[in-house]
Amino acid sequence: MLNVTFLAHSGFLVDDGKRCYVFDYYKDPNTIVWQLAKRGRELWFFISHSHGDHFNPSITEFDGPRTRYICHQDVPLDGKVKKCITMRPGQDALIDDVAIHMYGSTDEGGSFYIKTDFTNIDSDTIFHAGDLNWWHWLGDTPENNRNAKYMAWHEFKELTGLAVDVAMFPVDHRLEGAQEWGAIEFLRYVTVKKAFIPMHVNGPLWVPSVYFKALYEDVPIWQPQKSGDECTIN
Repeated sequence: MLNVTFLAHSGFLVDDGKRCYVFDYYKDPNTIVWQLAKRGRELWFFISHSHGDHFNPSITEFDGPRTRYICHQDVPLDGKVKKCITMRPGQDALIDDVAIHMYGSTDEGGSFYIKTDFTNIDSDTIFHAGDLNWWHWLGDTPENNRNAKYMAWHEFKELTGLAVDVAMFPVDHRLEGAQEWGAIEFLRYVTVKKAFIPMHVNGPLWVPSVYFKALYEDVPIWQPQKSGDECTIN
């Protein structure tokens, strides 16, 4: 069982009962992470890249014996906290009973796949995309948008055959008519079994189109409405 809490933007806290996985901590209006830290919960921070809406340097304030940081190699944390590992796309890490793989991005940094207990075939699996998306901007040049398409197709192909319980993925309102393109392509390659969670929305809540729903009517979606919203995933 996973309890997922939306922090803000692309920031989430996922609690599997043993530890709390905190993804792309940017801000936490409800001080949820601080409350868990005060209760002595084990906190693992995952930082996909160093953009200001995905990485807040204040996360070093959580550093302690029950805190760990896993970040892309370009995030300036190494040497500033006690337990930190840096990763690059294509790299694996085994920490305690957790298996981690960093996939690529179509912007800065990488994306994370986590299996919460690699000794148990039925343990939970989580994917956080960071800034992995098909970034097609309607006002951009044909050349830039062509490059964005090929980059997206390349990175999504790397995910072929992946199955996850929970996936957090950008559905950015600023992309206008191309808002869903990345999600549609992502789901061609990745099976999401329990919850597809839109993030990085940057505007009104996403309303899946008729086309999206026709393609993926069996994909369960949880869309947080505001910071602090929670969902229990069995």
